Amino acid sequence: MSNQIEHLNTNELKAFLNGVDVPRDRAILTLFLNTGIFLNELIDLKIDSIDWKGRALKVPGNRSRTVPLNDQTYEALAKWSKDRPDVQSNHFFITTKGEVKDLSARAVDKLIRKYADQAKIKRRVNAQVLRNTFAVRLFKEEISLDKATAILGITDPQSINRYIQAAKQPAPTPTTPKELKHVESQSKMARLASNVFPTKPKIAKPMSDVKGPMIPNPEEIIIGREGTIEEINFNLTKNRSVLLIGELGVGKTHILKHLSKKPGQNIIYIQSPSPIKSMLTQICDKINPDWKKEVNSRAATREIIDFIAKNKGASPPVLIIDNLNKLKISDVDSFLALLENFTILGATEEITPKLKQLWWKFKQIEIKPLSKESAKKLIRYLSQNLSISDYDLL
Repeated sequence: MSNQIEHLNTNELKAFLNGVDVPRDRAILTLFLNTGIFLNELIDLKIDSIDWKGRALKVPGNRSRTVPLNDQTYEALAKWSKDRPDVQSNHFFITTKGEVKDLSARAVDKLIRKYADQAKIKRRVNAQVLRNTFAVRLFKEEISLDKATAILGITDPQSINRYIQAAKQPAPTPTTPKELKHVESQSKMARLASNVFPTKPKIAKPMSDVKGPMIPNPEEIIIGREGTIEEINFNLTKNRSVLLIGELGVGKTHILKHLSKKPGQNIIYIQSPSPIKSMLTQICDKINPDWKKEVNSRAATREIIDFIAKNKGASPPVLIIDNLNKLKISDVDSFLALLENFTILGATEEITPKLKQLWWKFKQIEIKPLSKESAKKLIRYLSQNLSISDYDLL
């Protein structure tokens, strides 16, 4: 292995940073070039790894250490913190397109190569080259050996000596058109503005208390309804049909869909009991996919119900039927026949007098609006990929 330390010269460094205007990308590259952080350390940074008040970075891992942040790095990180959406992940750097994920080493490497190509740097540039660039510049400064190695997180004498020797060597041959004097990529006016009016970072709030996937899927999560779910399950295990009653938008459908997705359960979910034949067809499709070979396509409702009764099996499925208030009066007898053969979990907006002979067959549970705290948790979950500055205002 060559003892040559690959690093960027001043000209390359300036060109490299000048082309970066995406807040997250600029924060990543500035962090590499002004702290010498390792690639694995950068992707492991959490939202609480930055001490905003103390302007320092708490680097995780085997080389855990605290590294001071200069104005340029602080500004870059603060701007990304304002753009970073509040998501379930506690990693500071995340993807910004498609499904939100923790940023991978491969993605960071690709990002570095993209901006190196954009700056027309002809040699290979990666995270190690950026770290080397910082280390060489650091050893050129009047800084104690102990302080430099503490910032870099190294103790190996051979590595330290290689950086010291590289710092004594002339700068690498420029590969971009014009040599520039300053490493600082901000204009004087921008530097003055950031000193007088520094960007105020947004303190990200951990969301580990909200269980669920990165892409919100309400059917997979229940918040603030645990007691209701327990009561429903208790009645269903006793083969008692259950009716959820509540106004439009209170969350009845959410509960039904959540229970219909329970793994390992024999359940048929039906959005509406009307038209009655459509509902019966869905049931037939589930209990016997070949049912049309035995039942005429123009069969009467009663004939289809008789077929269902004969083919329901020893352990018939639970029928989950939403919008029971849409059932027609003319179909009540057919629905009562289903109740004799199946346990049904249903939902309705109100107990309408026209269907009174149906309602008393159910154990009725009133669904009330979520508590304020539970409603906030649900909003947090549903909006986890959106940028919301303060959930307390919701």
